[in-house]
Amino acid sequence: MITDVISSGHVLPVNQGELSLEVTKPSNTGAHLHIQSQLPTQIPNFRTDVIIKQKLSVFGMQIAVSIAMDRAIKETVSSNEQSIVSLSTTTTKELVLKDYAMESDETRILNVARMMVASLAESLARVNCKEPLRASISGHLRTSLQNLNIPNEILEQVVQLLVNDNLDQGLAVVVQAASDKEISTIDEEIRQQLSLRRLSS
Repeated sequence: MITDVISSGHVLPVNQGELSLEVTKPSNTGAHLHIQSQLPTQIPNFRTDVIIKQKLSVFGMQIAVSIAMDRAIKETVSSNEQSIVSLSTTTTKELVLKDYAMESDETRILNVARMMVASLAESLARVNCKEPLRASISGHLRTSLQNLNIPNEILEQVVQLLVNDNLDQGLAVVVQAASDKEISTIDEEIRQQLSLRRLSS
């Protein structure tokens, strides 16, 4: 059984300094671990819940999952951010400047642009990032948990359980990072266009 194999009490050799960890008291349904992801400097930091079901909650497991999530989020955001930013900001700028060409209220134009770009960024991130994030979390978890000497067939079950329980939380962080980046970018671009419009009027 999975529980029998992973309850060996082995300590996972992971670098605890990679994360700022805040452990909450485990509930009956499983242990929850709050992590502060140290994402690249251009991306805001995020707090997310890591879920460990009670039967998998052995010493070292929580830290291993937290670090796997942190690394996977960094990789997914870094590898997909540029394409999402480019497509959503370009589309939003063209539509907003065309549809609101006669609008005199610049605040309204900026608000519309922010809402539109955030919606586009969320949709693109969910479509483009979910499976890469799943693969990345799985890979990092597999590497960490191999140190418990779990048989391969059991290891894959454990990895799948942990990934399924934590994928949505990780994806939410990726989506929020994309949305925040897009809003910042579209603000700058729309403001530049509005300045040019004032000069030409």
